[in-house]
Amino acid sequence: MERGWQRTDVKDGFGCALRRACAAGLLVLFLPGYHLVAQAGPEAYRTSVLTIQQQIESGNLDAARASIAEALKLYPRDGGLENLLGVVEVQQGHTVAARQAFSAAVRHDPTLLGAYLNLSRIAMETAATDAAVRAEAERLCEHVVQLDPANDEAHYQLATLLAWQNNYRRSLDQLSRLSTRAQGAIGAVALACQDHAALSDTATVQAVATLAANSDLTEQDAFVCIPALRTAKRADLIASLLEASSAYRPLSANGLHMLGLAQEAGGNLAEARATLESAFAADSASIATLVDLTRVARAAGDNQGALGYLAHARELAPKDAALPYEFGVICLQMGLYAEARKAIGAALKLEPDNAVYNLGMGLVVSYSEDPSQAMPYLKRYHALRPQAADGILALGGASFRAKEYDAAAEWLKQATTHADTAAEAHYYLGRIARQEGRLDEAKSELNECLRLHPDQASVLAELGQIAVNERDYTKAEEDLQRAVELDGENYAANFGLLQLYARTNDPRREQQTKRFEQIKDKKDERDLQMMRSIEIRRDGEPSGGHEADNFNH
Repeated sequence: MERGWQRTDVKDGFGCALRRACAAGLLVLFLPGYHLVAQAGPEAYRTSVLTIQQQIESGNLDAARASIAEALKLYPRDGGLENLLGVVEVQQGHTVAARQAFSAAVRHDPTLLGAYLNLSRIAMETAATDAAVRAEAERLCEHVVQLDPANDEAHYQLATLLAWQNNYRRSLDQLSRLSTRAQGAIGAVALACQDHAALSDTATVQAVATLAANSDLTEQDAFVCIPALRTAKRADLIASLLEASSAYRPLSANGLHMLGLAQEAGGNLAEARATLESAFAADSASIATLVDLTRVARAAGDNQGALGYLAHARELAPKDAALPYEFGVICLQMGLYAEARKAIGAALKLEPDNAVYNLGMGLVVSYSEDPSQAMPYLKRYHALRPQAADGILALGGASFRAKEYDAAAEWLKQATTHADTAAEAHYYLGRIARQEGRLDEAKSELNECLRLHPDQASVLAELGQIAVNERDYTKAEEDLQRAVELDGENYAANFGLLQLYARTNDPRREQQTKRFEQIKDKKDERDLQMMRSIEIRRDGEPSGGHEADNFNH
């Protein structure tokens, strides 16, 4: 028979365990000797009790209730009969009435072990989340142990209560007091595994192995200790536990989802993706699984597949602004600026006052043919987060690209006062100074940028071009060659070298001309790619090109 300590292993599991125990006739009656002197005699009393028990076990609860009522007329304030009445109340779903009956039973017979156990079972239904009920459950279990020191169920319930209170060592102590058979029951093994994992002690690995080797292992048992294993960052043990469980019986969508996350945390991206796809197949309404699949696909370098998962998620949750925003971010990383702009715009329609979305849209638009269109978004971000340095820098960068140099300089000077944005702000200020012919100031700003962030190809390219204009050809070649070493495809650095070789009649000019033309062609191709639109199917595969801003999924 299944005892309470065998599988009351989740916070809402004790109510089910209580009803199963009732159905199996396990809420036993302990007959006190002194009640047998009732007026109808001991044999009549025993016969009455056995009849009631048989009626309960056969599910004839109304007849049992009637029999108890008749018996109580003959044997009033009888703890055994009140205990049986409580069993009937539980079976019929009357928890409050059951508690009253069991309480009356222990009041009339303080040694009635079964009634105390029944009260503790009821308390365990809500003890996980109610401190007062938890204290009552602990008191009842301790009383049972006083009456019966070897009572497995009471020790198991005490171990569970202590684990809920994060007192894992005492929980393990209670589990050690179980009988050998009870210690091997799956619920006790799972609870011990949770305790060891929560303590992060050396026995955790063996505890997981013991649980995984138990053929009674279910997903429910595995989830008893998974939270503690997650806290301990033992994704490997979570994966091994769920894989073992799946070998005994199939995992649910939730179990597959957790296994996929564990595999991802362990760096097994291909396995994680396959498992998460199985989880989604089992629950095709799970947006969370699609979001996780998106992350795994991106980690594996499959941005196209990530867009496919997000496209499906957007179909399922069209009002979730985070989904189109993430879609836009991935498009931006792929160089699809037109797609990024449309997707982030969709996010902003849903949440127009979201600061992050306004900044994202502003940055994307600032690289368009008309950077001034970015200003409303960036100013909105600045209004929402006036102290954010990235917003100040973005306003300066957008103004620079719009060739509004006076406005740009005001914002950029503010950005130089923040450690996170100072280097880039000095870079833009240097470019403005160079455009306006203030070369000494430009060099000062650019060198300050290099001091803060050394070895930046774009900054060295700017300095090299200034040196070309100043006819300092030795310095020019030094800066430009270093820039190309850092970034062989840098447009400005390669153009600067071409200028330098033309000025100095360097024989490398012809080769550099060919090299620059190749880089220019690639840049033109990238510019076209930025305006390309794609259609994403649910499987993540592209389905042909379309005009910009015409995106279907």
